Amino acid sequence: MRKKFKKRLLGIILTILMVVSVIPVQQVQPVKAADTQIIYLEISGGVTGWTKPGVHALDANDMIVNNLFAMDKVAGSDNIYKANIAANATKVIFTPNNTWEKGETDTVSIADANADLTTTYPCYKVTSFQKGSKQCWKGHWTTYSTGDEVLKERFYVSTNLVDYINDARFDSGNKTRGYSDNNQGTVVDGSEKGANVYSYLDAAISGSPWYNSSGQDSKACQYTYPLYFGNMFDTKNRYGRMLNGNWYGLNNFSVGANVALEEKTTTEGKCFYGAAAQGLVGDKLVDGKMVDPMNSSVVLPYFSGEAIHPYKNGSEIDNNKNLSEYYNGLQFPFKQTKDKNGVITYSYDSGKDYAVYYNFEKNCFYESPEHIKNETTNDGTAPEDGFYPLNKPGDPRKAVNMGFGTEFTIPFTLSKDGKINGKDITFNFTGDDDVWVFIDDYLVLDMGGAHRMARGTIDFAQKNVTVERAFTPDKSTTAAWKDGATRANQTSTERLKTFADIKTDNEKTFADIMANDSKVHTLKMFYMERGMFDSNMSVSFNFSPIPSGLTLSKDVDTKPVNDGLKSVVETKDNFDFTVTDTDPRIEYNYEKDYNGTGIESETTKDGVVKGLADNVYAKNFEYTEADSKGNKGLKIGTDFTITEKENSNYSTRWFVTDISTLATKESGSGRISTFKLGEAGSDVTKVNYNVNFVNTPKVGTVNITKAWDGDVPDTLKNTEFPFKVEVDLDGVADEYGYSPYPLEYTVDGKDSYTTEADGSFKLKCGQKATFKGIPIGATVKVTETKTTDGKSWVVSGQEFKESAAVTDGSNETLTITNATMTIPSDKVIYVEAGKDTFYKPANVETGYTVSKMSDGLTYTDKGFNGAEPNKSYTANYTGFNSDGAIVNGTITVYTYQATDKAYVFDYGLESNIAETNKNNDGLFQGGTFYNEEATGDMATTAKLGTITPAKENTQTTISGSNIAIDSVGKADSPVTFKPIAFMDKVENYTYTANITKNGKTLDPKDPETGTTVNGTIKTMPANVVYYEDDFNAGSETTDGTTKIVYTGTASSKEGTSPDVDLTQSNGQTEQYGHDDAYTTGTGDSNGTSRKMTDGAQATFTFTGTGFDVIARTTSKTAGITYIVSKKVGDDSWKAVSVGTVDTYYANGDLYQIPVIHKDFEEKATYRVKLRATKSDVASVIYLDGIRIYNPLGKEGNENYIDNEEGATFVKVSDLVLGNGKVTETGEIDGAITNQVIDGSKAAILGYDVEGGLSALGYTIVEDNTNGSNGAENSDSILQYLQAGPNNEVYLDDSAAVAFVAKADSNEANRTIQVEAKLADLGQYKGQDPEPSKGMELRVLGADGTENLVAKVTSSTAMYYSIDLKKCIDLGNDQYLVVIVGNSDYEPGGTHCISFTNIKYKGYEFSSPYENDTAKEKIDMSAFDTNSTMFKRVDFPSVRKNVWSNYNCSVTLKDDVFGGAAPKFKLYYKNIKGVKKPISVTAQRTQDNPNKYDLRFRAPNALGNFAVELHYVVNGEESADYIATTMTVTR
Repeated sequence: MRKKFKKRLLGIILTILMVVSVIPVQQVQPVKAADTQIIYLEISGGVTGWTKPGVHALDANDMIVNNLFAMDKVAGSDNIYKANIAANATKVIFTPNNTWEKGETDTVSIADANADLTTTYPCYKVTSFQKGSKQCWKGHWTTYSTGDEVLKERFYVSTNLVDYINDARFDSGNKTRGYSDNNQGTVVDGSEKGANVYSYLDAAISGSPWYNSSGQDSKACQYTYPLYFGNMFDTKNRYGRMLNGNWYGLNNFSVGANVALEEKTTTEGKCFYGAAAQGLVGDKLVDGKMVDPMNSSVVLPYFSGEAIHPYKNGSEIDNNKNLSEYYNGLQFPFKQTKDKNGVITYSYDSGKDYAVYYNFEKNCFYESPEHIKNETTNDGTAPEDGFYPLNKPGDPRKAVNMGFGTEFTIPFTLSKDGKINGKDITFNFTGDDDVWVFIDDYLVLDMGGAHRMARGTIDFAQKNVTVERAFTPDKSTTAAWKDGATRANQTSTERLKTFADIKTDNEKTFADIMANDSKVHTLKMFYMERGMFDSNMSVSFNFSPIPSGLTLSKDVDTKPVNDGLKSVVETKDNFDFTVTDTDPRIEYNYEKDYNGTGIESETTKDGVVKGLADNVYAKNFEYTEADSKGNKGLKIGTDFTITEKENSNYSTRWFVTDISTLATKESGSGRISTFKLGEAGSDVTKVNYNVNFVNTPKVGTVNITKAWDGDVPDTLKNTEFPFKVEVDLDGVADEYGYSPYPLEYTVDGKDSYTTEADGSFKLKCGQKATFKGIPIGATVKVTETKTTDGKSWVVSGQEFKESAAVTDGSNETLTITNATMTIPSDKVIYVEAGKDTFYKPANVETGYTVSKMSDGLTYTDKGFNGAEPNKSYTANYTGFNSDGAIVNGTITVYTYQATDKAYVFDYGLESNIAETNKNNDGLFQGGTFYNEEATGDMATTAKLGTITPAKENTQTTISGSNIAIDSVGKADSPVTFKPIAFMDKVENYTYTANITKNGKTLDPKDPETGTTVNGTIKTMPANVVYYEDDFNAGSETTDGTTKIVYTGTASSKEGTSPDVDLTQSNGQTEQYGHDDAYTTGTGDSNGTSRKMTDGAQATFTFTGTGFDVIARTTSKTAGITYIVSKKVGDDSWKAVSVGTVDTYYANGDLYQIPVIHKDFEEKATYRVKLRATKSDVASVIYLDGIRIYNPLGKEGNENYIDNEEGATFVKVSDLVLGNGKVTETGEIDGAITNQVIDGSKAAILGYDVEGGLSALGYTIVEDNTNGSNGAENSDSILQYLQAGPNNEVYLDDSAAVAFVAKADSNEANRTIQVEAKLADLGQYKGQDPEPSKGMELRVLGADGTENLVAKVTSSTAMYYSIDLKKCIDLGNDQYLVVIVGNSDYEPGGTHCISFTNIKYKGYEFSSPYENDTAKEKIDMSAFDTNSTMFKRVDFPSVRKNVWSNYNCSVTLKDDVFGGAAPKFKLYYKNIKGVKKPISVTAQRTQDNPNKYDLRFRAPNALGNFAVELHYVVNGEESADYIATTMTVTR
């Protein structure tokens, strides 16, 4: 910032340059405590690196008396240190950290501190570091005081005093000037229109000529807040008076501005009257005068410098009479107190310090120990001693002058941070009445109003202003006498404002103005006492005021100097002066002041003052010898000549300024200043003259250009090349050495720039940087900066150039020439195979080309594309970097690829799809997440990034992120698939995996750090999906699409879930409907079921072709009523199946039974409602799960296993039962002799390991007769229909189910899978059965061997694939498939194998009884068609409890009745299996004499019933019979 030296008298502190001493090393003996002296060290603000200072002491002979040791920090200080050194030490050296490694101070003499060693001690203050060849830390001596020291000298402040005239003095002959004891004291009483003792003055302020008699014209007074004198609390005092005797109410009267604000305090009910009224004056001085807050053109009268005159009448002023008198040009004595840190506080407190009075005869202030007491001395609101400068010591209270004003003017300087020696710089005021403090004309401290003692502070470090209590008064235009005797009743608060709140009228903020340490600021304080009881004034401040007497200062005008050098040039040199005057005495004592941070006492030799600098000045001059009167002080009127020692590097001017008035007394050019110190014989007691020498450095110019050897490459024509410029300020003298500075420069004579603090700047080729303002004698060095990662050019010749010493007006040019260079740089990048990846090396800016791509690698403007994963491709590249250098090399391209996976799930369980297996079904198996070629430094890591579901996904979730993937595709934590609804669609996901180069952080825009590969995941349900009873139980959806919804209070969880949740495999080669998760457990699925009592309901909604309801059946379970509805519109449903199933089972507990099976053939959305229905024996059911068929339709999905896509499901029982029309013949208590099943495609065969296969095998059916030990075997299919399971076939090891399978497609797409499980049939009831260890599922081979299919170990039905190569080959792609039953009865168990469904594709099934080749493998001797007379029976459906009317018939082989009337006996088996007779009549048919039509009444029950028919001859029932099924409907 350019300094305005005409306004600045003092500058900032600069170091006094010292020379580093050579430190001898000697052995030192320890020093005893008694042989020590104390020394201090202070670290100046802005000095860094002094963390643990050390001190090294020498004696007068330079012998070491204390080797380097650490100093102790002074308690309570952050920057002052203390040490005890040897008593005979005379010199010391200080170091920053108690070592010799980081520099040290010069060797300094302790005697230079001039400490008295009693109250003050030597303190060396470190201020800066001297650069150059003689580098060392610099500073100066000061003193440290262990306590506050009151200095004997006073500090005098320029003061103007105003006397406001009361009525008594005015009435008594207008004796207004000079001392008077007729001041009426604090009189407040009197008649209504005569009590105001300042009535003439108040009338003049009120503006009487302009208001009418009512006193209510608000335009009458020109002041917004007129400030009135006297007691304004009583309304009888609120009148002004004219010389003609007329009284008028005071205009624009504001209670808040003229009456102390009264507030109750919380302490003993006392009142507080110290709140200041703010806003009474303008916020800026105009020509040094206070103005009205609302109109800056109106000067307030109180300190205007012009007398206030009274009014003769309402329109005329008497200019010959005064109501105010001014006493100007005074010096007010302030006390000086120095604390232990050397900070001086200037203060005056009328309640504690000496009294100050004005001597009217001598026109000066004088001090007195005799005070005038305040009237209020007992309530703590005022001190006992008051401030009454216009009185005399001993005046009584009635003579006290209560109307006066003081105007202080204090020029001062500040540090940048508002601190001095680490202490905040403050200004403080306490007192009454009005106080306004302006700094540089701006209102800073606003404490107006007729208050009692108020307090305010300006803190220049914190940049804020605090007033203890303040308020903004209301204006009142009501007639004064109508206001009432009330005090202001507004609320006051502590007022805090910052420097930012102080508005300025230029571009700088107030804080910026205060931070200018080169500026002399001016503080003006206006203080008024306006009457009443007390007068108090306490002022203190610790900024650096301009001292009185003679001051000699140095100012370096750096206007022509380069901005970057101004601060160092202005403090670079010290200057010596020779002082002479007309007094015969020739030597002076003076103080050298380091701008308030330290003072050294000095004595001239031959009148020479040494070592002044831009911020170091000399003050308090006195002669070393006293005159005949014992006075050493300078005499006013003495002629002085001050001569600056010649320094040819500068031109010189000088100014002599009267600091009290800021007027320039003398000025001139050259090194010699002559002036007179004041005027002899004047009445001024002290003068404040400053002699300021202004030196302007002489300067020259240095240019720097950038040239190129040859043609500049196009890529570098606009490139800016980095340089560093340094200056050695004294050139060949080598005191400084080269150092960087933030230098200002222009480029090609146009735009201006500034180098960085380290001297760095940039130029383009052909540009010229011009550095003006380089001081003469300095040299300039320019260096082209080196880079660490290669450059685009090489220097042709030296990388630096040095100028000659600058001379006045010189203009030298330094040129550095460069040439282009080539930088080889090979690159490695990582890309996703088959996708374009844009890449350009970071150091290539222009001219980028790619060539010589290896096979399989392409490059376009979109980037590189490597065709195959797990490859290493290469290409060559070339281009120009940002510096213009040629860069080229090889780019190696490693390719990677994610996987695209499809997962088909057949259970409603979670699955870790990242789990690896031998079929590479893991999510990351089969991808290229590691490139085999990228090894060593090129190796990478892989992590799963994010998994993103398609927005259409609603039925599944997949979770997992930031999961590490190893080189074989194994993840270090699961990637979890979870179904959250009954699945019926394909759901899609995308995922990313991050391939990151070892030691790098992946940057998606930088393929050198790695790449991101993208994969897909499809999930879908299999052709059969099993869901547990508590599937997705936490879902809040209640429409049954996401879980089985249970309603009613009568349902609860039954059983205990396993400790570990079931999860299904992610394998994609296993047949659907089989998973290792269910390979164990012979009870409820997953250990639990849902217990539902009568009335409880369960609902689920699915899409598919059919479903199973899985439940537990026991002798204590009830029925299930079901309603199946099909969705036929957006919100419409149509019932398609209604029924009831009785889950009662007489022979024990059967688990996981498909109690309901529905196959609707058509894929649709179905809603199933189940209800527990109370039966005769039970009211509870156990729902264990549901199984859904073909949720994607019968055609499946292309992602299914080939032989699962479009597979067909058929119940084993349906294969055996065909269309359900069964006819059997046999004998009572004998074997069945014939069996005809319409549409049958499988047969139950007998099996014996020794005897092989035989026709008419046994199945296991329920035996619910009393005393039964369990289920029984039956060869009757009719009995199976009646008492067997609805949807299963139970076979022990004496039976088998057999069918002929004929292949109709290629082998790869064929499959036969049987659904099997363990069934606990309760055999050997009452015994202690052995738990099942599982049973083998076997098929018979061609040679009768039993070939293992799988071991069945669970009660959960699962599908097992049958390898037809293990079955009986019948030729012509036909196989006899014989699935052998099994049981664990012999070991004492109760289980057999249950068969539910056959899932197949690529085959047609037929009954082995219909295949001649197959029949050859079976013993068919059980069929005996000749052993019975029955030939045929036809039983169409009949209606419940209705006569059949001969629509049923039976045909015999011969006439057994011998012409007699035909008679038959008919039985049916009810739901409990009990055989019941039915009365029947018969009649021969006309067309066939052996055919008989039957008439009978149908049972009163619904369902399918086995009926048994006998003929009766001679009253005896035949032993043989024929049986079939009868369907009874409504």
